Amino acid sequence: MSLSVKRSNKKEMILETDLLLSPRDYTALKNPTAHDAQNLESYLDFLEEIGAFDSKKVKAKLYREVFAL
Repeated sequence: MSLSVKRSNKKEMILETDLLLSPRDYTALKNPTAHDAQNLESYLDFLEEIGAFDSKKVKAKLYREVFAL
């Protein structure tokens, strides 16, 4: 399996040759871990326990100016 990323200058970067990765890193890239619903449920329970969803709503202050970068 060849992993490549398109660059803006139309050249391809071949991860196997262009990056200094160990064989263990390649294995991790090719076999992503699955995040099952049980882990998500326990994480949401944790967030509820610490009160992460109980924060106050802050009213946004809107400005009429237009900014450009």
